[in-house]
Amino acid sequence: MNDKKIPSPPVLPPKIKIKENFCLFHKGEIEGETYTCPKCGTKYCLKCAKKARSEAKLCVKCKQLVMM
Repeated sequence: MNDKKIPSPPVLPPKIKIKENFCLFHKGEIEGETYTCPKCGTKYCLKCAKKARSEAKLCVKCKQLVMM
């Protein structure tokens, strides 16, 4: 019959768990008030979110435009 070798399944990287109090825009602890993405619930510093909004940046996690 057919003696072809089947390749092994790909090895996926482990899921990265992000700290609950971590801002993905400035890559540090959330300082002061927070902004929560309405689509995915990711939290950012309000200051970083305002800056991201003025620069038309997207949510790091779900790629939705930051809206306030």
